[in-house]
Amino acid sequence: SARLMRFYPDGELFGHAIGYVGRINERESQTIDGIKYSGTDSIGKIGLEKFYESQLLGEVGTEHVETNARGRVMRILDNRDPVPGSNLTLYLDSRLQRVAHKAFEGERGALVAIDVKTGGILAMVSAPGYDPNLFVSGISQKNYDSLLNSPDRPLFDRTIRGQYPPGSTIKPLFGLIGLHSKTISMDYVIDDPGYFIMEGIERPWRDHNSKRGGHGKGVDLAEAIIESCDVFFYKMSIKTGIDLLSRYSEQFGLGQITGIDMPGERSGIMPSRVWKKGARGQSWFNGDTINTSIGQGFMLATPLQLAVMTARIASRGDTVVPKLVKSINGIEVTRDEIAEPMNISEEHWDYIHKAMSDVVHSTRGTAKGISRGLSYKIAGKTGTAQVISINAEEEYDSSKIDKSQWDHALFVAFAPAEDPQIAIGLIVENGEHGSSAAAPIARMVMDMYMKSKAGSHQSSGGAN
Repeated sequence: SARLMRFYPDGELFGHAIGYVGRINERESQTIDGIKYSGTDSIGKIGLEKFYESQLLGEVGTEHVETNARGRVMRILDNRDPVPGSNLTLYLDSRLQRVAHKAFEGERGALVAIDVKTGGILAMVSAPGYDPNLFVSGISQKNYDSLLNSPDRPLFDRTIRGQYPPGSTIKPLFGLIGLHSKTISMDYVIDDPGYFIMEGIERPWRDHNSKRGGHGKGVDLAEAIIESCDVFFYKMSIKTGIDLLSRYSEQFGLGQITGIDMPGERSGIMPSRVWKKGARGQSWFNGDTINTSIGQGFMLATPLQLAVMTARIASRGDTVVPKLVKSINGIEVTRDEIAEPMNISEEHWDYIHKAMSDVVHSTRGTAKGISRGLSYKIAGKTGTAQVISINAEEEYDSSKIDKSQWDHALFVAFAPAEDPQIAIGLIVENGEHGSSAAAPIARMVMDMYMKSKAGSHQSSGGAN
């Protein structure tokens, strides 16, 4: 017999974000309301389909009739028409989604783009993806095993469940915390010989350019962000301490779920003394703080958290909650905030914004490669996260290890730098360098965003 079925016309393009419906299984049948589901044999399994199941379900209709002895309907006593499920309008922009999806072709990774003003998710890509249509009427065992056992893990939503060391993408935030807490000033400088030695510890912490002798003398916070000087943050973190770094980082969305309207979000780890004692049964050491200062050690973040952190830096402390659904049946979903905007001085916001802009637009910036031909300004920060541990006396050499052990490449950014509207957090797994693997993807997405904004302005101008 004919029956209605959900169909996803864009296939894997929105697979992770929208999710899919599937047949109600035995476990679900024991928890749902049998009357409410009498008109369907499907239920939301993951993604928005699951999160908004109650709104998308609708209500079954009823009809009370009078019959004769033969069961023939004599008259209708009363009836209630069925109520269709709600219509959801999303913030997701299919143009940005397509650009990001194509940019990840052949790579593993994730990207989240967020509207700085509203918290609306403009693009959300986890690569590789999968076709949700396979699940609607029941996936074959062969197809399921193929997806489940793939080393690329296409069923795994990296945007909200992938937890990675954020690497140097965390440096602008930690620098801002140092300024705000007055443990450093804008005039504070350090000398970087390429390594840092903590008193009482033989093993040195090296800078990424230790072979070239470090960044030299008189390195300030701006230069440390622009050129990604590790030694500056090693020293700053000891002055600031893990207690302040951890407490303020949580206000920027790290170490806790963001509250996005999706099931299954992971919280990442913003380590602290309390966390280490509870999770590891161990005390906190200065070495832990030094590792955390460059987004390594115990620290983990999801691509969504990196996008939220960047949006909050871009908006100068506005703590909007990220969300995918813009309106339900045409009624706009209210804008959520988790707290009052942060009381950080404009001077410090300006300083961090300028440093992040120079990451892209300065000749010394680690992401200067994406500035070529830009008609607008991007503020950003590159990052590289170790996948395997390297001994102090060894050098990282990707040619000697399997690609699955190469460093991850990360990038966070917002644009336009002077009036932020879009913020991005992304990772290319085993991409090695944020500047060459991750930053160009962000540039493509931002180019499309700026192009579409310019087009909409021209259209509205013509209508007036």
